[in-house]
Amino acid sequence: MRYVLDDPEQTGAVLKQLAGITLADVLYLQVAGDKDVIIGNSTLIRLKPGSHLFSQPAADYGGHTVELSVPGEAICLPQADGWMFVILPKQELPPAYRPEFADILVKLPPSFPDAAPDMFWVRAPVTLSNGAEPQNSNIEMVLGERWQRFSWHLRPGAWQPGVSTFADFHRCIRARFERGI
Repeated sequence: MRYVLDDPEQTGAVLKQLAGITLADVLYLQVAGDKDVIIGNSTLIRLKPGSHLFSQPAADYGGHTVELSVPGEAICLPQADGWMFVILPKQELPPAYRPEFADILVKLPPSFPDAAPDMFWVRAPVTLSNGAEPQNSNIEMVLGERWQRFSWHLRPGAWQPGVSTFADFHRCIRARFERGI
């Protein structure tokens, strides 16, 4: 539907009310590319002529049955506390690292994808090609095995709750490795 507004500055709640959308639904502002912006109920935005908004019902995870959209070779290991451990076997590492391939472990919090994953692990040991240990990494026992934790965190705003996916986080891990540090 098309709406004409007297004031281009509106809150998400007012826009939802105008369009007859429930406040519990998620409202998005469509932007170029694939980075649509979530508009919270109290968020004040300035609309431009031709702005496109869309909505969808909020996620209902129904007891941790989230579709993870992990690669087919991934091994998903649900934990008793609600966490999901995902192992990506034999991932190719950039030339700056040894060995050439390593298993990567990601721990998904119980409220994923609303909550972002944090850090990642590789089956130990992984070194830089010069033999040095990668920055901000250390060995930990996980699932009864030695894993090398990369204490590395997403920048604020990089994770969009309920929108970002496992594939997005996997791309961030790849970008971290590409830095070669």
